[in-house]
Amino acid sequence: MIQHNDKHQTTSETTAPNKALDMTEGWIEKIWAWADEFELLETEVPRNKEALLAMKKLEILETELGEQGPRDVYKMDYIPDEIIFLTNLIEINISGIKSCYLPKNLALLTKLTKLSLYHSNLIELPDSIGQLSNLTELLIDESKLEVLPDSIGQLSALTKLFISRCNLKVLPNTIAKLSNLTELDVIDCELTEMPNNIGQLTNLTKLFISSCQLKQLPSSIGQLTHLTQIDLIHSKLKYLPDSIGQLSNLNKLYINHCELIELPESIGLLHNLTELFISHSNIKELPESIGKLRSLNKLDLINCDLESLPDSIGQLTQLNELNIINCKLKAIPDNIHNLKNLTKLNFTDCDLRELPDSFSQLANLEWINFNGNPLDKLSAHMKDHLFTLNTACGPQR
Repeated sequence: MIQHNDKHQTTSETTAPNKALDMTEGWIEKIWAWADEFELLETEVPRNKEALLAMKKLEILETELGEQGPRDVYKMDYIPDEIIFLTNLIEINISGIKSCYLPKNLALLTKLTKLSLYHSNLIELPDSIGQLSNLTELLIDESKLEVLPDSIGQLSALTKLFISRCNLKVLPNTIAKLSNLTELDVIDCELTEMPNNIGQLTNLTKLFISSCQLKQLPSSIGQLTHLTQIDLIHSKLKYLPDSIGQLSNLNKLYINHCELIELPESIGLLHNLTELFISHSNIKELPESIGKLRSLNKLDLINCDLESLPDSIGQLTQLNELNIINCKLKAIPDNIHNLKNLTKLNFTDCDLRELPDSFSQLANLEWINFNGNPLDKLSAHMKDHLFTLNTACGPQR
């Protein structure tokens, strides 16, 4: 079986990109022979000619691996070149491919709108993929993919690009031509930087970069004015560009397990931001401009070096949840009582020794937690107040 696979790969590599296979060569029988070889079900690949030709979705999924089996076991050795004659296909969803290559003439699948490939030895995509003019979603997960072809920029209908658990180091500059792209996800790759022209993706609404080697974001990111959510997780990012303040529609910003040292003052310009989450970072303080985030209703700072909160925190009048956990916070600003909409307050595992008297004016609090704080300098008034709250958690509770 291994020898057959090697032979097939050689054929796939040498086939001329623009030369269609000869339809008189019994291509249907070859597809059936492939299906029989790897014991594919009738529901996966119909053995009836009419049903095969009418197929709109090719879905071949392997059993979930992990604890159940080794990752070097695959559902099939290859995808046959003859698959390109199933021209009614709208969606391909396949996992478990031992081959390093895909059929080169994918362009013949003119109706294809979604291509999803999981758990493969894929090292490259054929240039012809750029001719799939109706493709809206491209998902590649767990492969050996190192580069994306420049032709990726020709996918004018593409709205979602998902690349995960690959060897991808860079994104081609042509990605900026994906004018209809709304979601870009790059997860667990070797990506170190984003293209400088990323700002041309003017319809992008979600950017998700996780477990990469990303060190910085280009200033052009400020041109992505339709962005509503940014997730930056497990990277080497230390700073955000000042241009981030231009993201007028951003409502969720998540920064988790990065090397973030500070937030730019321009963050205060994000007037539509409703959630700000910063976890496992080196940030020691928040800029005063944080108080300008008048739409913010949830603020999380977890496992950071945060030592203080700016007085401007009291201006976050829409804030209803504040979580500061495992930080170095020693004091709470007196004007915290201005947070009239605050219902949940969590200061677990900080270094608080006292609370300002104004804290008792937070009349709408439904849940508070001070576990892991000394609180050894509480005033008698504050002690009495805390004991009146059924939802309070702390050393004495």
